Amino acid sequence: MRTVLLSAAVSLVIALAVVFLLPLAFGGNPVDILRGKGGVTQVQEVRTVEERVVKGGQEAVVEVAQRILPSVVNIEVQYGATQAGVGSGFIWRSDGYIVTNNHVVEKATKVMVSLRDGSTYEAKIVGTDPDTDLAVIKINASDLPAAPLGTSSDLVVGELAVAVGSPEGFEGSVTSGIISALNRNITVGNITLLDVIQTDAAINPGNSGGPLCNSTGQVIGINTAIYSQTASGGYDGLGFAIAIDNAKPIIEELISKGRVVHPWLGFMGSTLDPDISRIYDLPVDKGAIVRRVLPNTPAEKAGLLSGDIIVSIDGKAVDSMDAVMLEIRRHQVGDEVTIEFYRGREKKVTKAVLEEKPVSF
Repeated sequence: MRTVLLSAAVSLVIALAVVFLLPLAFGGNPVDILRGKGGVTQVQEVRTVEERVVKGGQEAVVEVAQRILPSVVNIEVQYGATQAGVGSGFIWRSDGYIVTNNHVVEKATKVMVSLRDGSTYEAKIVGTDPDTDLAVIKINASDLPAAPLGTSSDLVVGELAVAVGSPEGFEGSVTSGIISALNRNITVGNITLLDVIQTDAAINPGNSGGPLCNSTGQVIGINTAIYSQTASGGYDGLGFAIAIDNAKPIIEELISKGRVVHPWLGFMGSTLDPDISRIYDLPVDKGAIVRRVLPNTPAEKAGLLSGDIIVSIDGKAVDSMDAVMLEIRRHQVGDEVTIEFYRGREKKVTKAVLEEKPVSF
């Protein structure tokens, strides 16, 4: 019996030594270990996509909210004497530049911005771009907390997404969900938004212009639209955000020039699908069908005709009209692009020099 007790005592001493000495060897606090705090791994820098995805739990939502909320603003807009609206935005630069959606401030006669600290400013519109639904406004303030920017280039479907804004006027609201899909093209009114992020984080009227963040609190998108079948136009689980990598050059151009110059080819077209290809016995089943070439445009100068089927731009395959638009938008005015297309069953190649898209289109 004494032997058994002695063995148990020795085992207890060894166990306590491991508990207290091993954490100390690695810089941890043994008291925190006993309390379940796991002091060795509490603070880690997120360096990779994998680490960011692993980090995306409920604690991450709290951290995101604490990091991004100081940079999110509420925008109240007046349209004439009687109409008003509400939207969201976030501080782009500490000297008062704020990003929002074009549809939030379009045709506004007065724009008021409320910051997280309760201060209110009248804002001036620096520039808007209807094609991408982006706008920049400015308030007369300095030393503001600019939002931390991330990248949309390495997003993973299923990772955490956090939306922040003023849905229905409720300022500083935070909702969370996931990245539901990437590279969506959606039509809103008379514009087509290309390469947008889809999320199921709750987005409602008033969220427009607010940030969509990843699990580290970095802005990876700008909330811009929802798909809704409800009469009120409320949340149905389908929200869309402009990818931040696509937004950055537009925003910087709005700040520097007050407007954005978009390149174009100058033709009307539609997407070729396998059904149309089969019915008309076409040589390809994907691409963009040229429906109408506008006069005195790069498309006309390049010799494109109605009925041509564009299949690549600068060697990159394009399987839809949206894909053609996206590839052209990635270029600058004055760039020469190589266009591969089918005319009948013959494959042809031409070159076009992109020109500035007229405001009327």
